[in-house]
Amino acid sequence: MKLENFAQRRYDHEAGWRINPDAGDDAPERKFPYVDNGTDRIDPARYHDPGVARREWERLWTRVWLVAGRASDIPNRGDWFKFDIGKESVIVVRTGTEPGDIRAFYNVCHHRGNRLVMADFGHGEHFTCAFHSWQWNIDGSLNRITDRDTFRDELIRDDPPLAPVRCGQWGGFVFVNLDPAPAQGLTEFLGSLPAQLAPFRFEDMVVVKDVQTWWPANWKTALDAFLESYHVHSIHSEILPFYDDYYQQWDLLENGMSRMLMEFATVSPRVADQETVNDGLKMMLADAGMDPDGFAGTAGEVRKAIQRHKVPALKAEGRWGDGLVENQATDDWAYFIFPNVTLNIHPEGFLFQRFRPDPKDPEGFVYDVQVILHPVEKAAPPVYMGVEDGTDCSGRTRPERRHIRHGEPGLGFVLDQDSMLVPVVQQGLHSRAFRGMRFSEQEQRLRHFHKELDRYLAGEK
Repeated sequence: MKLENFAQRRYDHEAGWRINPDAGDDAPERKFPYVDNGTDRIDPARYHDPGVARREWERLWTRVWLVAGRASDIPNRGDWFKFDIGKESVIVVRTGTEPGDIRAFYNVCHHRGNRLVMADFGHGEHFTCAFHSWQWNIDGSLNRITDRDTFRDELIRDDPPLAPVRCGQWGGFVFVNLDPAPAQGLTEFLGSLPAQLAPFRFEDMVVVKDVQTWWPANWKTALDAFLESYHVHSIHSEILPFYDDYYQQWDLLENGMSRMLMEFATVSPRVADQETVNDGLKMMLADAGMDPDGFAGTAGEVRKAIQRHKVPALKAEGRWGDGLVENQATDDWAYFIFPNVTLNIHPEGFLFQRFRPDPKDPEGFVYDVQVILHPVEKAAPPVYMGVEDGTDCSGRTRPERRHIRHGEPGLGFVLDQDSMLVPVVQQGLHSRAFRGMRFSEQEQRLRHFHKELDRYLAGEK
């Protein structure tokens, strides 16, 4: 329940805020039980120490399920994409016509160690090494050893197949696990997420924007920023007229997963004028296909008015799944898939962000940003997703991956702002005066993530 006097607010960390105080125990908006992860500070060395990065590689990245890409990116037999994580590279390939006909292999030639594929995406019936033309079939079996007669039999009598990588699918995502015998199967690892997110029908969505860049910061420094909204009032203050950055619902889930439910089309309680339909709210009305100049209500009535307008419109377009609730027509349901993926979800689609460590520099990471939507001829995804005018949202063509330098435009106005500050945070973590992170309850998702990371680093998982 929102407070009448924001200046005299008090926060009960165990009760928390609820985006829908009337939601029942089985409702999508239900409040999950509070998880007390303590108040210990996080050692800043975790964000720059090469020794920590090595332990993460040995105990996390090589043991956990990772989102490698989208099944829709390889719709036909012989289609493949490359997924790099740390020191390793993986080929994910469709080997047949059935949905489950997707396999993954280490991207390495058994002759001299060359990478078999170097592009992000491709198609073919074979993987051929560019160095000496050894060749494998897409099912991983060996097809050719060039000049085989010049090899002694004991070296090649095994006809070495490509080394397989465990893979699985959920929601249109392809996951891989470098551990040949994972401690958890993919279903167990995801826990309650598939059931919670089923109404959005991720598997029907396609990529309409794909940008990759590199930032000079540890992957966790950036990830932390996207697990909370505490920074919004300072860095992204221009969105406060149409975004509630304070009254949010934080839910901590199994295996380090979490979610954050955030109201859009609502004025932040930090803004003095709570009555006027400001320019930001007018933008939200227009974005929903409504006439902002003809809206006769107050600022506090905009969110519900948009919901009443959008739900039937989305149903008519086939983009409103069974099991969705009215709040999802306006609000951002932000989910975290441990260890490195965030999803900002709406009925139209979602913003996908992935944070991968630089294998050579613990103070660098690869940042993947994709917008993934239900295919329609004309789409109006939430404006902050940064989908440019004229983007093909029909699903007929998959956009090329754009590689941009740090600081270049292309991520969207909100993410461009984050790109400037995150590296500055990274610099401050080296200060001899900084004694560790002090997370507020607005940052409880960060502590939940780090507690799960601790379990991997300690060898408990």
